Amino acid sequence: MTNDRSFPLTMLIIDDSTPYVESLYRDAQRRGIHLLHARSLEDGKEVFAGREGGSISGIILDVKCLKERSQEVPDSSFLMAAIRYFQEKAPHLTMVVLTGEPDQYRNLRELYSGTMRVFSKGRDERELLSFMAEGAVNLDRVKLARRYHDVFEGLGDYLGAEAEEELLSCLTNMESDDFTVIKNSLGCLRRIQEKIYIALNGMDERMVPRQFVQGEINVISAYKHLAEKGYVERYKVIDRFAELVFKITSDSGAHTPHEAPKYPPTRYTVQAVTFALLDLILWFKQVIKTRLKAEG
Repeated sequence: MTNDRSFPLTMLIIDDSTPYVESLYRDAQRRGIHLLHARSLEDGKEVFAGREGGSISGIILDVKCLKERSQEVPDSSFLMAAIRYFQEKAPHLTMVVLTGEPDQYRNLRELYSGTMRVFSKGRDERELLSFMAEGAVNLDRVKLARRYHDVFEGLGDYLGAEAEEELLSCLTNMESDDFTVIKNSLGCLRRIQEKIYIALNGMDERMVPRQFVQGEINVISAYKHLAEKGYVERYKVIDRFAELVFKITSDSGAHTPHEAPKYPPTRYTVQAVTFALLDLILWFKQVIKTRLKAEG
């Protein structure tokens, strides 16, 4: 199948053979798959629980591997421990087993028949990667990222994996009527907007001066400065949306009002602010791309 490489599929592979994973990594890249490598179950758990964990769309397990990073010899109990852990933590993810021993391959295929796919090292890599991709594209987060591919292309590189995950969360939950979810979504949108100005400051202090992003981010000063200096058209789409995102998220998401508003934010408020932020992101990415192109 053909993958959308603007949003690579991220897979966690736990295998103590670094040369093998490096070889597989190159094949995976060509198919729009990004591999996160862990050499032990202990390392794998840390990766899964870390900043990139939310982006993982599948799990690849070596049949014999280390349980603890301090071990030097593969632990025979690794596979069952790994399967148990990831089935509990991520039952929605595709999980497969990889082995380099022919006899073991036949035994494992029979053992896991109907429940988990088993692949053979040195023979099934193309089939393995295709199978993992097919499982991943059915995940809601992947469908969203591909639906809004123009927004998510390169977003993690520019704003970080956390911003990418927060935006996916907002898009996932923007139909929710739960007031707690609404406030959380608006808070996420506020943080992403702040990250945009921090990134612009890192690229060019003339666009967003340092004093606006030191300590508490001064969003109002940042977007007013951009309009005053002609980086955005005053009172046009980006200028208006920057103000809208900040004002709504500040009043309804980031701060607790002294008294309940007569008209509290609804799911439509979240949707309006989310789509306004998507336009800000598209503008921001265009600024970055134009600068990178000019720098050669």
